[in-house]
Amino acid sequence: MTTTPDFLDKLTGFFQSAIASIQENVQLRSENAQLKAANTELASKLEAISSSLNQDEQEKADTTAKLASLEQLLAEYESTSTPVHVAV
Repeated sequence: MTTTPDFLDKLTGFFQSAIASIQENVQLRSENAQLKAANTELASKLEAISSSLNQDEQEKADTTAKLASLEQLLAEYESTSTPVHVAV
């Protein structure tokens, strides 16, 4: 059995194409791993920011409630107290 140069050229081209595809696949897998790591890092940062914002919102709500309570106490005090006049 003899092989022709065309067959060998086609076989060589096939293997070169397969090797190039494998190399591209390896590179894409590496890039995918890097992107997943970056995504995990960003998700962690977003969670921390979200937690901080929730804490800030809770503190704001607590402060607003305390202020409303103080305003109510002041209004009650002003409505029940009688002004004292000092004669000079």
